[in-house]
Amino acid sequence: MIYRMKFEKRDEVKYIGHLDTMRTFTRCIKKTNLPIKFSNGFNPRVQLAFALPLAVGVTSECEFFDLELNGDVECEKVIKELNQNLPEGFRVVTCEKLEKAKGLMSLVVEAEYEVTFLLSNADVDDLVSKLNNIFEQDEILVNKSSKNGKEEQVNIKDLIIDYSIIKDSYNAIVIRVHCFAGSKSNLNPNFIVQVAKEVLNDDIVDDYYIHRKKLILQ
Repeated sequence: MIYRMKFEKRDEVKYIGHLDTMRTFTRCIKKTNLPIKFSNGFNPRVQLAFALPLAVGVTSECEFFDLELNGDVECEKVIKELNQNLPEGFRVVTCEKLEKAKGLMSLVVEAEYEVTFLLSNADVDDLVSKLNNIFEQDEILVNKSSKNGKEEQVNIKDLIIDYSIIKDSYNAIVIRVHCFAGSKSNLNPNFIVQVAKEVLNDDIVDDYYIHRKKLILQ
């Protein structure tokens, strides 16, 4: 039986990279009393697969992984066993049983991000207006490092499905972006920060946070 889990990655663990996240879950799963299914061969591995990797420094409320177990275990027990062994900052929130499943990464098609900028000494309303002007353009060019180390400009406008830019009650600016994501087309949320910093310079930005609100599967 395959168990599809949704989990949170909070502030405490946002600087743990994807590979270390996978290792953390593998170690913690082995500590549980669950009937784990291992791969065959000389080096048996936990049958575990994750969805779209999360960039370092980004928090999330919507990460997914598939875990294969021997037999049928109640979802409540699976969630309890995992949360008792995971470190603070990771928390499984939902569980779904599947008879069979396609690879998680191939199922990811869209995502929603929220980028929050904490500002000081700034006319926030004017900045929101300037940011909207940028996002309304036909092209939004960002600098991207290629595999050979060279920088190139790419247009991320076609990757953005929808967006909104607001001033929140703390006088911060929040940029919400609904975008394409996955193995075919994927928007790195750090590009949103790069675009925003054309208007929001370091003199007025006290800090910023990137949070993944949703991963949309086929």
